Amino acid sequence: MNVDLRYLGRSELKRSGSAETLSFAPNLARPAVFYDGQVRHAVRFREAISALHEVVIGDHRFKKRDKAAYLQWREAEQQREAEQRAEIYHKARRAEVERIAREPLPPNLHEDFKRLHSLYWTARRRWASELSSRDPELFRHLVPCDPVVTVAPDVVFFECFAKDEASYGCLLVDRDGFEHEGKAGLGTTNVDYSMALYDHFQGLRSYRPTRLQVDPTGFEVKVEGHADYREEKIDLPPSWLRGFGQISAAMGLPGRRVELSTDVVYSLLAYLRRHREKSGPRSLRFLLEPGRKPRVVVDPFDVAIESRGPAYDGERPEEIKVWGRRRLMVLARLLPMVERVEVVLLGSGLPSVWIAHMGEMRFVLALSGWTSNDWSSGAALDLISGGFRTDARVLDVASGALKEKHRMTYSELVSLTGASPEVLLGSMQLLAKQGQCVYDFSGEVFRWRPILPVALSETLIGPEHPELVAARDAWRSGRVKVQRDNAVEGNRRMIVGTVNGTKCEAVLDADGIIRKGTCTCSYFFTSRMRKGPCQHLLGLRMQAQTTPAPTSARGASTSTGAGVGVGAASGKPATDKPAEGPKWYERWFK
Repeated sequence: MNVDLRYLGRSELKRSGSAETLSFAPNLARPAVFYDGQVRHAVRFREAISALHEVVIGDHRFKKRDKAAYLQWREAEQQREAEQRAEIYHKARRAEVERIAREPLPPNLHEDFKRLHSLYWTARRRWASELSSRDPELFRHLVPCDPVVTVAPDVVFFECFAKDEASYGCLLVDRDGFEHEGKAGLGTTNVDYSMALYDHFQGLRSYRPTRLQVDPTGFEVKVEGHADYREEKIDLPPSWLRGFGQISAAMGLPGRRVELSTDVVYSLLAYLRRHREKSGPRSLRFLLEPGRKPRVVVDPFDVAIESRGPAYDGERPEEIKVWGRRRLMVLARLLPMVERVEVVLLGSGLPSVWIAHMGEMRFVLALSGWTSNDWSSGAALDLISGGFRTDARVLDVASGALKEKHRMTYSELVSLTGASPEVLLGSMQLLAKQGQCVYDFSGEVFRWRPILPVALSETLIGPEHPELVAARDAWRSGRVKVQRDNAVEGNRRMIVGTVNGTKCEAVLDADGIIRKGTCTCSYFFTSRMRKGPCQHLLGLRMQAQTTPAPTSARGASTSTGAGVGVGAASGKPATDKPAEGPKWYERWFK
C-alpha cells in the first residue's frame, strides 16, 4: 500500500542558550496535529524514547554469520590462480559455445531459469539487507514507516512496529508530565524519523529545560517550493499494516494480569545476558498460584525467579509459557526508573504485553509468540476470539463516539451501544484491525488512533481463518453434538461431543476461552493449541454459547457469559442486549 509522507524540514534537537527543544516534523499529508510542552523529567523521557528506538530497528530474525573477510581472502586467492588458468578457460569456453550452438534448446530450460532467478533475488535481498545495516544514510530502508504520534486530551503517545513484525512499542506520557503547555491539535500523525534523531535523544539532560514539540509550522505556511519541503511515497508491506492492526486487536483480548517487581525483570535480563542456551526450550514459564507471589522460570536452565511484589489474585493455579524473551532487552535502559512492571498473558505460546510504569510515563512492549510467528499471521488470535461477532450499528456508534471523545472505557461503550460482550468486543476488534483504534492496557481504555488517514481494507486485513469459517458452518448447520457438559473445579466448564463426526472435548474458563482441549483431527495433532483451537473445538465453544452453563457442586452458576447475544441451538442470532447476572468481563475490563 502506497503511503504519502510530506515533511517540512526534519525532526531535530534545537538548542537556544541553556534550553533545548526536541522538535518533530509532522506528516503534512494528514490532518493537522501539533503539540508544545516542556518535559518535566527529561532523562526519564530520554531513556524511554531510546528504548522505543530499539523496538523500531528490532530485527531478531535469524542472520547467518558474516563471512565478508573470509570471502575477500578467498577471492584474492582465486584471482591469483585464475591468471594461470586463463588461457585454458577461454579455450574451453569457445569449445562449449560451439557445442551448444549445434544442439537444440534443453527441455528443462524454464525450470533452470526459475531456479537461477530465485538465486539472484535471494542474493539481491541479502545485499540490500547488508547495505542498509552498514549505511546509516539508508536508515529509511530499515524503518517501513515513520513512528506514529497521537496527541490525546490526557496523554501524548508514540507507537512503533519492529522491522521483523514481531515487536510493538508504545510510550505514553501523561499531559501532566509536561508543564508550560502551548497550543495543541488533537489527532494522530507520522513524524519524521532518522538515525541522527536518535543521536539527538542522547543529548537530553536533566539540568537543561527540554520542550517536546510537534511543530505546526508546515500547516501554517505555504510549503510548495520551500527548500526544506520534501515528499516521499512509501510502499508499506501488507504484512506490516496487517500486523499493526493485529496487535491493536490483540490488546483487547482477555488475559491474565501479573504484577512483577522491578528486580525480577533485572534478574531475568542479567541471567539471559550471561547465559546463552544451546538447546530448547527457550521459554519463560510463569507459575501462578492464587495468594502466592508469581514465579518466572527460565528454560532450559530451570532457574526460578520469585517476585517481591503483590501476590497473584487469579482464581486458580496456572502455568503459562511465553517466548520472545531476548526481545525484552529493550527494557534494560528503563529499569533504573521503573517503579513496577505488569505483564498481560494471553496464554501459552501466545503474545505477551509488558508494561513498565515510570511515574507519569508508561512504556508498553508487546511481543508475538515467536519471532517467525509474527503478528501479521494473526491466526491464533483470530481463533481465540472466534466467539466474538460484529455489528454494523455498534461499529458506527462506537467509532463515532471514540472519534469525538478520543478515549472511552469498556463500561462507557456498553452503556452507549447496549450491545452484548461478544458483539461489542467483536466490533472493537474489527475497528482495531482496520487501524482505527487501540486498546491501552496501561490505562484500560480504548483510544481513537487512525494509523493511516483511511481504514485498512479487507484485502489488507485478510480473510477469516479457514478453521473459524468451518466451525461456524458446522455450528449453523447443526452438526455439533454435545454429549456431556459439566462444571469442573475452578469455575470452568468441560464439554465433550462431536463436530462433523469428529470426537473432541474442551475446557472453557469463565471468560469463555478454550484453555484446554483435545481432538483427533490433523490440525490439532500437528499444532495442538499453539496456533489456536481447531474447527471442532471452536464448534463446541460456539454450541456452549447457546446453552446455559451447568451448575457447580456448590450450587453457583459457572456461566461463561457465552449465552449472551446468541439464540437457541439453531444458531440464529438473538437480541444484543447486555447480559444480566454476573458480568464475566468485569474481571478484566475495569
